[in-house]
Amino acid sequence: MALDEPQADDSVLSQNGYSILVDPQTRDIVGQSGGLTIDYVDEAHQKGYLLRLNKAGDSCGSGGSGGCSGCG
Repeated sequence: MALDEPQADDSVLSQNGYSILVDPQTRDIVGQSGGLTIDYVDEAHQKGYLLRLNKAGDSCGSGGSGGCSGCG
């Protein structure tokens, strides 16, 4: 993931008053995974935005409850 200037083929995803730009390759990955969850975490060991592919939590031993640290 990188931050740069918006490109003509980027998509804008909006929900709950927030918008993000997504490039075509990322859009395909998110679409195939069943969506994307974006959370903000503020804990002692982790602070910032956490992006999770929805399908990843179902198959990585987290019980579908969230983060996938330690996967693949």
